[in-house]
Amino acid sequence: MTALALAPDGAPLGICAQKYWSRTQRSTSSHRRRRHADEPTESRSWTEVLDSARSHLAAADPQCTPWFQLDRGADCWDVLTAACRDDLLLTVRATHDRRLDGEAGHLWQALEKAPIRATRTIAVNARPPKRKRQRVGQRRYRHWMAPAQPARQARVDIRAARVSLQLRNCSGHRADRTEIHAVWVQERGRHGERIEWMLLTTHSIKTRRDVLAVVDAYALRWRVEEFHRTWKRGLCRVEDTQLRSASAVCKWATILASVATRAMALSRAARSTPEVPATEHLTPLELQAILALRRPKGAHPNLVPSLAQAVRWIADIGGYVGPWNGPAGPKVIGRGLYDVLVVARALDPRDKK
Repeated sequence: MTALALAPDGAPLGICAQKYWSRTQRSTSSHRRRRHADEPTESRSWTEVLDSARSHLAAADPQCTPWFQLDRGADCWDVLTAACRDDLLLTVRATHDRRLDGEAGHLWQALEKAPIRATRTIAVNARPPKRKRQRVGQRRYRHWMAPAQPARQARVDIRAARVSLQLRNCSGHRADRTEIHAVWVQERGRHGERIEWMLLTTHSIKTRRDVLAVVDAYALRWRVEEFHRTWKRGLCRVEDTQLRSASAVCKWATILASVATRAMALSRAARSTPEVPATEHLTPLELQAILALRRPKGAHPNLVPSLAQAVRWIADIGGYVGPWNGPAGPKVIGRGLYDVLVVARALDPRDKK
């Protein structure tokens, strides 16, 4: 579980906290087992990561107020009660249609009655074919391959309201009611699979700008999915390690997490701010190494290229085949960066002493 820090424009800044755990076995029962309050659970790892990230950021910059964006796995009483108790700025995508206090019914039912506060256009990335499953009965699943989807612009309606949730803890007992804001994002004019987010947030929803800020911030949550893809299956392939001890695996995975983050940051910055000097993201020794490996025609040894040009050269070193395959991604950038760092270390005069 990773707390990935992003700039307001979505550029990766680094990792604030990580939590590792080993799942011993999966549940074979179709019914949820009531747990003791002190029994460790995976859902409790969310609060540990939140506390760790907030404490690290507070130590580095006391004026920093993080806004946590969590997916449906964090829709649990531990996270929601901790957010209200500790005054966390947080947004969680709801997965449970929880009962509300009073006669308001359930969460989705209450938001259906709320007026539309705003509309928004959200860029949806292309998606390759994906294997999905759906529960059939209590024990069986139906598997199918969802077709690929092209990139599109989704027009969504946004509703918002303040709700009072009835939460139950892990032992099944009713916990204190929690006052929180709900923002419902629903794509219009599309049949089949479409965007639908029910967001529970502690952010204000007084104005239209506040509601749009909640939606725009949650749209950046996909960056952590890109990080995990780069870290696990793309560039770093951390799950293929042959280390045997848990301690060694965690140390190696943490190092590779930093590698994946930097490759993502370079890929993102080269697209969003291509004209800035490369020295804003690369050291002089790394630029010398790039020029030594790539050998561009007519390039002066002390040339300071634009960031887009430097990242393109790094990608070429990593095996980039050209723009007809799309812009360079973290995988080829990371491969080229590995060679660049090796040569940069050889050029460092401090290592020759």
